[in-house]
Amino acid sequence: MKAIFKREFESYFKSPLGYIFLGLFLAFSSLVFFGTNIHFGTTIMTKYFMSNCYIFIVAVPLLTMKMFSEERKLKTDQLLLTSPVKVSEIVFGKFLSGLAVLAIAVGATLLYLVFMKLYGNPAVAQSLVGYFGVLLYGAMLTAIGMFISSLTQSQVIAAVATLALVGVLSFAGSIRVDFTTLFNGAFAFLGTFLNGVLNFLNINARFSDFAAGTLNIVPLVYFLSITALFILLTIRVIEKRRWR
Repeated sequence: MKAIFKREFESYFKSPLGYIFLGLFLAFSSLVFFGTNIHFGTTIMTKYFMSNCYIFIVAVPLLTMKMFSEERKLKTDQLLLTSPVKVSEIVFGKFLSGLAVLAIAVGATLLYLVFMKLYGNPAVAQSLVGYFGVLLYGAMLTAIGMFISSLTQSQVIAAVATLALVGVLSFAGSIRVDFTTLFNGAFAFLGTFLNGVLNFLNINARFSDFAAGTLNIVPLVYFLSITALFILLTIRVIEKRRWR
């Protein structure tokens, strides 16, 4: 797995992709920090962390679109599939490499916290919980994007499909009004059930606890479970391709 990780991590910076991702993320993140903290003169980073969710929705698909799609397009996936390496090691190596690039980007934004510490009195512990949540959120999106990348050889399709799926999950909670108006009377329970499902799937709502600096077990388990689920799905897809 170490060799896969090293190969994939280096590949991000042997092409413009890694630099584009870091540049876009840090540029928009800086604008968000200015708009949510500097402009209002506050050291509370809740709005900054919540806004980062929307940056990730666009940025992470750029990071994950090449993970398996590029291998299939260039036919280099045959080398991986026929090598004496476990599929789980291949998948985890690619996942961790993408997460490492994302962690570099998020780590660079810790300078905002240092800046506020020099000129103000931020709640460091709560802010670090927010950063931890950002990494969990990014890990989940990376796992989702990796899974979609394993389904197609087109990087464009992988990026767009990831963007669409993550967008739906991010705004799932706002759809509940449609169901409450659509189902009424004897079928009101169905609308209530669907609202509950959409509320559960709303990843931004789950992230709000971390953004507020609160470490709760429910969102922690939620993010870890979704991440593990999509990693396992990716392993199944690659295993099926190997034996086929």
